[in-house]
Amino acid sequence: MEKNTLSVKEENVKEDKSSSKQKKPLSKKKKIAITISVVSLAVIAVVLIFFLRGCSSFFADAPSVTIETPDKKSASDHEQFSLELQLSSLGDALYPAASFSISFDSSKLEFLGIEEGNVMITDAQSVSGYQLPEWNVNVDYSNEVGQINLMYLDMTGGKYAFTNNALDRDGNVLLHLLFRLRGSARSGDIYELSFDDAIFAAADEANSLASSKDTLKTNNGRIVIGE
Repeated sequence: MEKNTLSVKEENVKEDKSSSKQKKPLSKKKKIAITISVVSLAVIAVVLIFFLRGCSSFFADAPSVTIETPDKKSASDHEQFSLELQLSSLGDALYPAASFSISFDSSKLEFLGIEEGNVMITDAQSVSGYQLPEWNVNVDYSNEVGQINLMYLDMTGGKYAFTNNALDRDGNVLLHLLFRLRGSARSGDIYELSFDDAIFAAADEANSLASSKDTLKTNNGRIVIGE
């Protein structure tokens, strides 16, 4: 009986030692290291949340110009068609000048000119306070070089300017680009219409919107020739 009692006591002592090893408190260094890790992860999570929110807000709110992509065309259709140059919004400044450079394949497409859109500029002398802008473009040169250079310039520096107050919530068309397919167009072709540059210039350069500075977004268009 005594031997059995001793063996039981020995087992209990072993269990107590094992339990004491398992319940040994963390050292001060380990506690500090764990705390630093937890705090660091929390800080990184907060920074990422604000960064992602900021990025989504920036891309959602940044003004943009878009070249319309029309329905598929037939290679045998050589009638004139138009593409909208659309504007999403502007900043809070007045923009007395604007310019766009758009590349296209002049061996497949013929640029015929432009038609007015519905985006107005300021005009204090008119009844409504607004009027349509007059865009400048050289059609012949555009076809020679395969690049459309559009420009609007208010010589007064601000009396006849683009402003966000003149825009609707949607459906803002700066102008219409007129094209026709050349005889070289073939079924299955895709012709890109790409922005090389886009600017809305303000009197204070810091308020200007430009694709080169990523303050004005651009969305290219394309013309798809059906099979």
